Amino acid sequence: MDSHAVIEALPLIGDQRAALIETANRVFEKVIDRIEPENEGLTRKLWDPGDYIDNHFFQMLQASGRDGILPMKLDYADYLIDAFLWHHVVDIAVQADKQAELN
Repeated sequence: MDSHAVIEALPLIGDQRAALIETANRVFEKVIDRIEPENEGLTRKLWDPGDYIDNHFFQMLQASGRDGILPMKLDYADYLIDAFLWHHVVDIAVQADKQAELN
């Protein structure tokens, strides 16, 4: 990842989006190892890194009072994904548990 790259506008496209998806996948694996979800297979099926980057990550930052989030260095976005993704993974693990109970 080019640590000098800067996210100037949304939606992300191209290399920047790909880099953040790669980061999200790496962090997802780390979180899965830590939380050991009861329904890991279903949790993995529910995981969509593109959706997380496109529809959750930046919206979550804005909702937390970071209105002027852009421009943002790509390595800082990487850091924030590492810090905040576990909440999302826990949410989809809970969703997986609920789906498993229905089946």
